Amino acid sequence: MGEIIFDKSRKNLKKVYNRINSKNLNQYVKAQMEEVLFLAIGGYNRTYELLLAMGLKPNEIATFSNLNLTQQFLNETHNKKAIYIKKLNYVTNVGKNWDFTTKRLDLNIADGFEENLMVYENAKRIVGFGKKREDWQKPSIVIMDDPSLNLQFEGHRFYYETSIGFVQIKNRNADPRTIVQEIQEIEESSKMMFAMYQENRLDESEILDGLNNLRKSAYLQIGNDWAIKPTDYKKVLGSNRLANRLKEIDELGIYQLKSNKKIGKENARWIVIPTEAFEFNGFNYKDEKDLFNEELEAEENEEQAYIQEQESKLNEILSIELPFNIRQGVIGKQLNSSMASLQGFLEDVDDIEKEKINGLDLLDGATTEEEYHTIKRNNLAYYIDGNFKNNERSDKNYLGGRRLISIDVDDDNSSYEREQVEETVEEQGLFALVYPTAKYYYNGAKRWRIVLMADEEMDKEQYKQTVTGVANMFGLEIDEASKKVSQLMGYPLVKDDVSVISGSMVNVHQFYVEPKPKAKNVLPMNKVTSSNKSVADFEHPQAKLLKQALNEGVPEGKRNETYYQISMYLRDTLDNPDMAVWHDEAAELIETMKQQAEADGLPEKEIEVIFR
Repeated sequence: MGEIIFDKSRKNLKKVYNRINSKNLNQYVKAQMEEVLFLAIGGYNRTYELLLAMGLKPNEIATFSNLNLTQQFLNETHNKKAIYIKKLNYVTNVGKNWDFTTKRLDLNIADGFEENLMVYENAKRIVGFGKKREDWQKPSIVIMDDPSLNLQFEGHRFYYETSIGFVQIKNRNADPRTIVQEIQEIEESSKMMFAMYQENRLDESEILDGLNNLRKSAYLQIGNDWAIKPTDYKKVLGSNRLANRLKEIDELGIYQLKSNKKIGKENARWIVIPTEAFEFNGFNYKDEKDLFNEELEAEENEEQAYIQEQESKLNEILSIELPFNIRQGVIGKQLNSSMASLQGFLEDVDDIEKEKINGLDLLDGATTEEEYHTIKRNNLAYYIDGNFKNNERSDKNYLGGRRLISIDVDDDNSSYEREQVEETVEEQGLFALVYPTAKYYYNGAKRWRIVLMADEEMDKEQYKQTVTGVANMFGLEIDEASKKVSQLMGYPLVKDDVSVISGSMVNVHQFYVEPKPKAKNVLPMNKVTSSNKSVADFEHPQAKLLKQALNEGVPEGKRNETYYQISMYLRDTLDNPDMAVWHDEAAELIETMKQQAEADGLPEKEIEVIFR
């Protein structure tokens, strides 16, 4: 396997080796033309001996702890082949206390050393005095001895001086001749390359020797693995440092039992050594590129798993069968019920538009608000999920089955872009359909509909609380009509305009608050619990206006005030607990009056203000 970690480290060392042994250029030409080679040799205790083994003579090496260009430095390095930097801390600051010593990355030290490298690389100086003055012939090889792997402390990398080669030796005391032999058949690198240090604190040879000794000493088995007593384990390895390190190496899988176990006649908290540990023949070292590719692969796998999970959730939601009701226009209460999924709902959008509705053409041809409202009221497609008695849409006829939650983003004062709406939904991690409402196709207004799926069927009160809770969560205001379980939703007009956002279903119970049980015998005896009388039949001025609007409409010139009075009357009815028996009818009448006001020609914004 060799002693040098990474092939590019071998090429770095070979480049220096070739420079040392070059016979092609005379000394003067070398000094003028050759680039300076900076090489860090890490994790090795015999670097100076290695330089000699590579062909340098002691009188060709100048030894210093820095690259400061003092006069003494210039004199002692003049005409030398190499500078050998023997230094403990290249990039760190050492803090010493009474009881401990700490190292930490110090950028002042790191930057200062980097500057020295950069200055040295291009420096030209004069040495000698008088007639003996001459150009400084600087060494073109700078070797940084780095036994503690300090040059990459805490992942530090030089930012400007990047032409440093790195070499790391596996075993600290490896024979220099073995290392030189290892690079004989290697091609030199075209430039000095970075190689990331591998911080396995023990020499591989020490680990392999320790494993070999354990193989000879372990004699009891737990299944297919071998067991040895803790004290024997340490005796065999000869040091706590090696004993602890072997247990930390993931490739070996050595561990200690958490409690005593009797094997044969002996009872101990055994050290367990998997048989595979004895097959270990060295670390699989990973350079930056390898680690990057591994991280990239892991990231891609995570992304793919997430995509598959989201796809599975999405398909599950889209395939849920719902009691679906579709109708054209909002006038009337009759529904046509069938079972359908959201997947089928989406697939039918374009067919319904082209074959039955032609809403896009109608909206494109509308020239006034009145025409737009007429088309919206009479021609466009609407839908609602859930079961209704006799297929007649009203809150009081609702029998259950509703799971879709519809919220409209339609405030004229807002300027929500579609992307903002989708982002808001995605932030909550919810599934949703997002598509433009009819107003968007009429005049380009930024009107959007959000349709979500509840995780269970909702009754009337659950629907009201859930749709209110979701709207609050999105920071949107909705009117009372949107809280009605029987409220129709506008069908999409273009399938490609429907965004399908992956996510979870809405949890109904997070919003629903159970009503408090009613106390017995505390209600007034005259409270009405049932009635066939309509709220329009009461002897009340506003009730009379309501009845008139239902039967005859409202004359021009009186419409705003009349509908405002009717709205107040119906709101008061809804807010009065003693009139609970008329609450459903009042909610229905609010919607009817909105439609009537629209038919009378009131602008949509005015209607929203009146019935808010």
